[in-house]
Amino acid sequence: MAQQTMYPAIANSPGTELSVALTTAATTIAVVDATKLPAAPNVFTIGTDESSETILYTGKSGNSLTGCTRGFDGTTPKAWAIGSKVARYYTAYDHEAFRKNLTDLSGVTSESTTDVILAAGQQILNATKNARLQGLKVQGRTLIDLLGGAGSGESLTGWAQGAVPATLSTSIKRSGASSFRFAPTNTASCAMTKDFYTPLDANKQYILGAWVYIESTTVSGSSMPVFYLRDVGTSNAKYVASAVNTTVGSWQFVYLKVPTNNTLVGSGFRLFAGYTSAMDAVIYIDEIRLYAVSAADYAAIGTTINNEAIDRLLPYVPPGINGVDGLWVRRYGKNLLPSVPDTLHANAKMNGPYDMTLVATANSQSSLITMPAQPNTVYFISGAFTASTGAATLNIFSVDANGAMTYVAEVNNAVLSRTFNTPASCVALRFNLFGTVAGTFTFKDWFLKIGSTAETFQPREDSLIAFGGVELHANPTDGSEPDILREVNGRYEATKLWREITLSGLQDWTVLSTHTGYKRLRSLGIAPTLSDSSISALVKFDGKVLTQTFSDVPSSAAADVYRTSASGNTTVTVSSTDSGWGDSYTPSADEIKAYFNGYQMGSVSGATFTTPYISGTKAWRFVMGDTSTGTSTLPTTLNPGYAGWQPYQLLYRLANTVIETVQEDGALSLIEGDNFIEVGSGYVSRERANPVMTIVGGSSFYHFNNAEPTVSASKFRYPVQKILGIYEANLPARGVVLKNESVAFGLQDAHIEGINYNLNAPYSASYIKLDKSPVPVVTGFYAATEKMQLHDLTDAVTEISSTVSALAAKKAEKDAPGWIAPTLLNGFTALFSSRVPSYRKVNGVVEFTGALKFTSSTVNANLVIFRLPEGYRPKDQLDFGVLSGSGANRVFGGLEIMPTGEVYVLSGMGGDAIFLDGLPTFRVE
Repeated sequence: MAQQTMYPAIANSPGTELSVALTTAATTIAVVDATKLPAAPNVFTIGTDESSETILYTGKSGNSLTGCTRGFDGTTPKAWAIGSKVARYYTAYDHEAFRKNLTDLSGVTSESTTDVILAAGQQILNATKNARLQGLKVQGRTLIDLLGGAGSGESLTGWAQGAVPATLSTSIKRSGASSFRFAPTNTASCAMTKDFYTPLDANKQYILGAWVYIESTTVSGSSMPVFYLRDVGTSNAKYVASAVNTTVGSWQFVYLKVPTNNTLVGSGFRLFAGYTSAMDAVIYIDEIRLYAVSAADYAAIGTTINNEAIDRLLPYVPPGINGVDGLWVRRYGKNLLPSVPDTLHANAKMNGPYDMTLVATANSQSSLITMPAQPNTVYFISGAFTASTGAATLNIFSVDANGAMTYVAEVNNAVLSRTFNTPASCVALRFNLFGTVAGTFTFKDWFLKIGSTAETFQPREDSLIAFGGVELHANPTDGSEPDILREVNGRYEATKLWREITLSGLQDWTVLSTHTGYKRLRSLGIAPTLSDSSISALVKFDGKVLTQTFSDVPSSAAADVYRTSASGNTTVTVSSTDSGWGDSYTPSADEIKAYFNGYQMGSVSGATFTTPYISGTKAWRFVMGDTSTGTSTLPTTLNPGYAGWQPYQLLYRLANTVIETVQEDGALSLIEGDNFIEVGSGYVSRERANPVMTIVGGSSFYHFNNAEPTVSASKFRYPVQKILGIYEANLPARGVVLKNESVAFGLQDAHIEGINYNLNAPYSASYIKLDKSPVPVVTGFYAATEKMQLHDLTDAVTEISSTVSALAAKKAEKDAPGWIAPTLLNGFTALFSSRVPSYRKVNGVVEFTGALKFTSSTVNANLVIFRLPEGYRPKDQLDFGVLSGSGANRVFGGLEIMPTGEVYVLSGMGGDAIFLDGLPTFRVE
């Protein structure tokens, strides 16, 4: 292979600036001081972030660079303002030229690497070498439960009961706080039904699935279907679930398939769960979900995808629109056991990592460790234990999917190591460290690994890569056109085709028209790239999926219908039952905002709250589950999280692909031999914590994510499955005690004793959310030969160099920041070629310059002018006044800058001239 040209660098990458504004087509570029750049031919960069442009030049004449190739190496040629920063930075071209030339010289080929495919959940990967896992690629998915959370097992509200009512069970459940419990008798059936008034599209195929647990039954064989789909409002069963295995005491996944051209009759469907005949049985059902699926997934389910694999493909997700949110991949250390037990007995104390002393006052005072495990797998375990009397013992139990435990093996101070096999039902291992009698016991260096080969103790060193704050979507019907997250030259970027936005009181809503039982509401410019035929999905506050119409909304003559227009306007029909507005009442703009913020309107008289509102004393209460008389004060903020409520959500296909830089946490490496790897979602990175202090026994304690009323302000944003780290400023916090307890918001909370707490430092937390979201397949590769490992190491060094160069660019930005000209949208253009609209960041403060104009003399409200990239966005929504012009007149209008980067035009703006020079600055974190 021919060697690729490698251009010389220049020490310290000194910078200069454009001395003349630059058009997109210019091939001669004037700079202030061309001596700051290397001799031609070479490359240089304009800009200092992801919007920068790389340019190849073939000559230098004084302070002019000639023979320029614009948009070199895949960057985008742009118009640049005078004063824009110019320097010879390390570029993607430099990296690739170095890599390709080294590959050519070394003889490294694709055969020198091993491809890796990681599925959702846990698996064992055998690697031939110690190597880092690179080239990661993930595709987005979108799941929307068409039952809107009604099958969660958390509430019986809305379900019609049979002769023997179903109940909720908190003892046997798959997730959450409870499940549905059915106990038919020999004389009466036990069932429940619920009607859903959204028809299933005859052009789509669907899967209805749930987990079922049989506690007892007199039925033998596999002849017990437990749920059906019926015609709405009838007992006409059209689709019946696969038969239940009548084995007692285990969870099993049960499903039914609804094909295209379904035969359901009416304006929706009825879901039946339970039993139509009398029998003596106790059965539990949990996590009922209904999804539209692709033709490929539909065909695979029941053939190549069965049982728990269906649940992994189509997991139960909360109501609303759920993408691949916060992907993470963890490779557990060779020692699979943590350095501190999950639960430490009151008579035990840690002397250091893997060093515990138990002063037992009785036998079996246990400290506990629980960890995921693989079935039918050989493990080796060892430890260094001593006992003053009796035995210092580590018992091992296998835990199945139902939480049932089976004794497997033990080690103690007499038998310090052994191997054992996990049974076929194993999903986790439970370890009890205890003394067999009263006495003093020490437990040190506990060690667990996969395989039968004995090895000496080593501490656990996990390897984790995670992507907090990144949600990847795809077509919600068939999974096509997915967002893609991939590694590119050592960095990660997301190619986004979909955008999810929240519809709330932040938008400006108006009443378009009133109809019997519902009103048409419209907001302008919510999603500027949407059109009449755009693929989209809209979910309301209770999880119901609204019906999309491609004609004018009134033709639907129904509530819960929406339309997106070519101008980006969104129309939604809202029922009087939900809003509380009577047909003859027209709500104000603020009253509409209150609805989208989670409130229902009514009239109150004494202890009576009446809807719909026509006249009388106004009151507002939560739109879900609230039976109070509410408040007479018009709410102006978002509902504070009333059970089951969420804002409306809109997912839509972007008109153009957007590429976003993604910040990863950590890096993923493999160890030679067996690697225990887990792939999951729900990672939250460095969320700002709000610790709350209590005094106990004269000592102070600072609580994190505790839901008890006195310290509930410490709760994290989402319920927690596992806390991965508490941080003091940017470093791991001292003295963190993690606890699995019922008072946690989710499953786990933490505290720090006052002696270890820094009152002057900010605290943050990284954790895994309890709520599920789709988990995709992750692909990548690793170096399989010594030559490829050397090549991989060289790549790592060049990537570090690139990072250092990027840091240098950021420093240059702070020292002498250049102006960045954004891409103008929706018909906005620069007013003056010499002063194009631009922004820059100086010491964390974003400022603007330039002027622009619109295609007409007036500007429609809520149009997006441009988007600010990450690092230039405000933490909260900002509204600014700005001078604009319409003909000879000058008027003040408004601009709105969103945390997602959109810069919107508000009402009152003239289109002939909009001046950004007077726009206030703001600080970014």
